[in-house]
Amino acid sequence: MHTEEEYRAALREITELKGELSRMRKKYETVTEFMSHTSHEIRTPMNSIISLASIGEEECYGRAVGEYFKNIRESAEYQLEILNEVLDMAKIESGSVTLYPEPYSLESLAESISAIITPMMEQKKIDFRFEFHDIFADTLVVDKLRLRQIFLNLLSNAAKFTPERGRVELIVSQLAASGGKVRTVFTVKDNGIGMSREFIDKMFTPFAQERTSSTAEIQGTGLGLPIAKNLTEIMGGEMRVTSQLGVGTTFTVELDCQPAGDVPSNDKVIVRNINFAGRRALVVDDHSINRILEVKLLKRAGFETDAASNGYEGLKKFMASESGHYDLILMDIKMPVMDGLEAAQKIRGLDRSDADTVRIVAMSANAYPEDVKQSKAAGMNEHIAKPVIPAVLYNQLAMLFSEEK
Repeated sequence: MHTEEEYRAALREITELKGELSRMRKKYETVTEFMSHTSHEIRTPMNSIISLASIGEEECYGRAVGEYFKNIRESAEYQLEILNEVLDMAKIESGSVTLYPEPYSLESLAESISAIITPMMEQKKIDFRFEFHDIFADTLVVDKLRLRQIFLNLLSNAAKFTPERGRVELIVSQLAASGGKVRTVFTVKDNGIGMSREFIDKMFTPFAQERTSSTAEIQGTGLGLPIAKNLTEIMGGEMRVTSQLGVGTTFTVELDCQPAGDVPSNDKVIVRNINFAGRRALVVDDHSINRILEVKLLKRAGFETDAASNGYEGLKKFMASESGHYDLILMDIKMPVMDGLEAAQKIRGLDRSDADTVRIVAMSANAYPEDVKQSKAAGMNEHIAKPVIPAVLYNQLAMLFSEEK
């Protein structure tokens, strides 16, 4: 039997531990919030460096100069990857990841992933295949951004660790699951360098990396796989891996999702080769270099363009234009004077015929589901992450303007 004094001592100790836990949690949340806020300030110049280097790589003369631009771009992309993965891991460990399930088609997933991954594969002449087998529910209710993130991590890893002229496959199949759900099985398979049995046991530990002569020059944070596995489990799924040194690696992800049935996916099938010539766009971005780059991308696609340096200036330009003058507004989110969310809301609230029909596309360094939800709530049609990838931008615009037909 314990004495009353012992019980009181135990209660005091529990109270002290609760207080310490609460203080540590607040401290952790403060650090996470600080990282989130400062990341935008870091991402903005990094986006400019990546975009400028990409343009320089395309337009320069001479192989040596092209290599310089390529090295600048790849170094900046690596720094951005580190920042994004550290922030994602912080959100996962703090338990602050929120899912936003919605109807999403597997066809849209294939298009979205291919637009980003295919150029990586082509650089190394890797044979990349995306195959569907026994699909009976193309549209599922799922968090599409987190689903894409899982397979972008797995496929980018496969591209890194597969030698030139190798092979990478993403195979999707389906089975019936309990409760009326559909079990979708995603298999990412490569014939790359493989992993040792010792490393497989710790591969999902944050920052774990296998250092061998084959991987010495491959950059990475060691966070991509832990993030992918954690997101899979948060979504109620399971991830498995098999690997053999010198033979390759296979990741299997199984997710049980509710089929969307007759509910249409928010993502339409991409319409290719759409002609943007004769259309007018307004680019609203406070960062001068980003604004120049975004105008250049639109002009390259055939748009006539105007530009504004903040939401208030963009709103004034739209109000001063004739109804129907602008077909598109590319809108940055974080800007001085008036941010993009407020500007979009005010445009939608104007008493003119094109206030509801002009396409408004958000551009932001922050592209978490909650950021996308805010943009849509403000009246924007789409939300594109910076750095703006030309193929992704053009595909999104093709989908938006194909709705006219």
